[in-house]
Amino acid sequence: MRWKLSLAQRIRAGAALAVVFLLIIATNLIDKNHFRIVKENLTTVYEDRLLTKNYLYLISRNLQQKKEILQSSDEDDLRELHLAINDSIDALIDRFSSTKLTEQESLRYTSLKENIQALKKSENAYVSDETITPEAPISTNSEQYFQAVFEDLDALFKIQLEEGSRVISSSNQTIRSSDLIAKLEIGALIVIGILIQLLIFMKPSKHQ
Repeated sequence: MRWKLSLAQRIRAGAALAVVFLLIIATNLIDKNHFRIVKENLTTVYEDRLLTKNYLYLISRNLQQKKEILQSSDEDDLRELHLAINDSIDALIDRFSSTKLTEQESLRYTSLKENIQALKKSENAYVSDETITPEAPISTNSEQYFQAVFEDLDALFKIQLEEGSRVISSSNQTIRSSDLIAKLEIGALIVIGILIQLLIFMKPSKHQ
C-alpha cells in the first residue's frame, strides 16, 4: 500500500537530502584541499630537499677536488682546474639559493657563501704564487676556510634530513585526516540514508 507523505515529512525528507548534498560538497572540498597539500609537500620534498641535497653533495665533491689539487701542488692542474671548479661551485650555490630556504637554512647558506668567498681569496693568493712547488702545502688560512665550509655543508645536510622528515610527516598526517573524514562521511551517509527511508516508508499518523 502506498503512503502519502505529509507536508512535514516532505520538508524533513527535503532537509535530509539537502544535508546529504552539502555533506558531499564539503567533503569534496576538504579532500581537494588535502590533495593540494600532499601535492605541494611532494613537490617541496623533491625540489627543496632532494635536489638541494644533490647541490650540496656536488659542492662538497668540488671542494674536495679543489683541496686535493691544492695539496698536491700540481701547477698545471692547479691553474687549469682552479677557475673551472670555482665556476661550478658558484653555479651550484646559485641553484641552491633558488630553492625555498627555511630561516635556519638561510643563515647557514649565508655563512657558507661567505666562507667560500673567503676561501677563494685565500687560494687566489696561493694560485697566483709563481713559486708553487710540490713541497709547498696548502696554506693554513685555506685549511681553516675549508673546515668552516665543510661545517656549513654538514649543517645544511642535517637540515635537509630534518625538513624532509617534517614534510613527509605532515603529508602522512594529512592523508590520515582525509581517511578519517572519508570514514565519517560514509557513516553519516548511512545514518542519513536510514533516516530518509524511515521518513518515506513510515506510516503517517491518522490525524495528519
